[in-house]
Amino acid sequence: MTERFIYEEPLMHLYYLGDKRVTKTINNPWETMRQTVVKLLATATSVSQTIVKATIEKPPDPALGDLSSTIGFVLAKDLKKNPAAIASELLSPLIELARKYPLVSEIQTKGPYINIFFDKGKVAELTVSSVLDKGDSYGTSQEFQGKRALVEYPAVNPSKPWHIGHARNAILGDTLCNILDWVGYEAVRLDYINDLGLQIAQIIWKLKQVESYDGKTKYDHYLGHLYVEVQETFDSSESVQAEVREVSRNLEDIQSDDAKLSAEMVTKCLEAQFETSYRLGIYHHYQVWESAIAHSGILDLAQSMMLKSDNILKLEEGEKAGCIVADLSVIDEFKDMKDPYKILFRSDGTRTYTGADVALQLWKFGLIEDPFRYSIVDIQPNGEQVMRTNLQGEKRDRGKFDFVMNVIGSRQAHPQKMVYTILDILGFSKESENSHHIAYEFVGLEGEDFSGRHGTWIGYSVDDVLDKATELARAEVDKRNPNESAEFKDTVANQVGVGAVRYFMLNASPDRQITFRWNEALDFNGDAAPYLQYSHARAQRILEKVLHENPSKVDLTLLSTDAEFELIKEIARFPEELLEVAKSLKKNVWGTSFTSNKITAFAYRLATLFSKFYDSCPVLKAEPDVRAARIALVRAFKTTMANCLTVLGIPIVERM
Repeated sequence: MTERFIYEEPLMHLYYLGDKRVTKTINNPWETMRQTVVKLLATATSVSQTIVKATIEKPPDPALGDLSSTIGFVLAKDLKKNPAAIASELLSPLIELARKYPLVSEIQTKGPYINIFFDKGKVAELTVSSVLDKGDSYGTSQEFQGKRALVEYPAVNPSKPWHIGHARNAILGDTLCNILDWVGYEAVRLDYINDLGLQIAQIIWKLKQVESYDGKTKYDHYLGHLYVEVQETFDSSESVQAEVREVSRNLEDIQSDDAKLSAEMVTKCLEAQFETSYRLGIYHHYQVWESAIAHSGILDLAQSMMLKSDNILKLEEGEKAGCIVADLSVIDEFKDMKDPYKILFRSDGTRTYTGADVALQLWKFGLIEDPFRYSIVDIQPNGEQVMRTNLQGEKRDRGKFDFVMNVIGSRQAHPQKMVYTILDILGFSKESENSHHIAYEFVGLEGEDFSGRHGTWIGYSVDDVLDKATELARAEVDKRNPNESAEFKDTVANQVGVGAVRYFMLNASPDRQITFRWNEALDFNGDAAPYLQYSHARAQRILEKVLHENPSKVDLTLLSTDAEFELIKEIARFPEELLEVAKSLKKNVWGTSFTSNKITAFAYRLATLFSKFYDSCPVLKAEPDVRAARIALVRAFKTTMANCLTVLGIPIVERM
């Protein structure tokens, strides 16, 4: 057995030479710690690092080690031995070999598990120095550098205010883009503006029946009320239905009075929706307007491309005669269908939803020439322009995209999968594979059931939810800060209210139905954004008291208590947590998995561990050397929490 142990210069000597610290810092302390264990075990067993890495896990109890390995199970087949016996035999050689790995302090075995304990002081030095060196960029990585992703969200019809479901869509999309940006992607944010169709036609018909807008009500809310009114009339009157259909036809003619009125109405509605979007910290790079799609020639370009495929054809007979269809029978899943023909373009030349979606997907990937012109819609509060597709304006090179992702309601999952199937039929298998949709389930509001048609959203729009969240937060902020100014209280209350809504939407897997509950969202002492914001503010308060202290030398190896070490290990994991979310974007039956709740769970653990550290490890009253080290740890926590909140889109609060 001993002949299997091959000594090798350990990776960690890049960072430590004996007891001498090398000043080089790293982006991902946890990966360095894990890679140390991987190299140690790979050297000891002559098993490849890739195989060894798959056996590494984090024990549920720190008493069982900081990391553990089940390498014994891998070796059991070849050695014809019990995994526990193999682990036991490996122990002594591993202990001897570990002397060359300064990060490792102890190795134990328990049954088939090999448990590795790290040197607390050296991990503290590695982690805290890296965080303080990287600052605002701590947590970023270049794992996916050079990759570009186009992400569409939330695609709210420009005829009403956002409701709570739209908020979940937008927050998921925004946070997904944030995570992609942090791990090296260039995430381009796209919004789809459906300014054609029945809803728009109904609103235009109603606008022509009423007096002009008085300006007293937020414009998207004003339109939302009109939509409720027109539904009652539309459902009960055939003549009104005929008039609305005529308006719908007129909208296809961009020179018609109805189309001009629609453009004015949609623009004003979007401006009102922007107020909601910006309040939540939701921004975009592009808007693609349905009317631009209809008149740009993109559908003709897509149709010509499709007809070059042997699997796209124009039927000559039957009830679908004259239609351009996709023959789904070439796909195993659909080969036994009685009617395998999916209509893309009707016999009168109009597109179906599927045909339009396929055309748009071809455009998103840059597979057809971009026919659009672009114009600036707005300069957003983050300082960036948002551009819209247009028929006039400048040409713009959006570049190519490696991945295209849509955030959509789960009910739209099947149509999305159909688009990917047709891409595959067209021969674009790579693009089909790289098309993703993040499907989210219904979100309700405590005690309410919503319907846009029937107006049950009234009083419960996202604006109303944010207002109430801010109001409830204001009461708590006022209680905690009775002597602060009204301006301070209002600012913090708004930050807390926005954070509460965002965190609640992210703190569950998107495929789970959720109900927004005020007491849970605004919990200052539990699994909610205010608790995270308060932990950051508490760290800031400590640091304000030592503002002018800047010791020339800080011995981070003094950070060796259990409370300090558990906090440091969690800080070390932040870059890894972001990478794991990005790497876990995998397709499954209902869509592409997006574990936004993994980051909220990390943030909650981080805040909880800081609270335990704060309660058990005096900072300002500690001995000078320990005080300096603990102040550095507080700085590292504050930086990590601030960066985590930034990824989640939760406002950072300096004082609460």
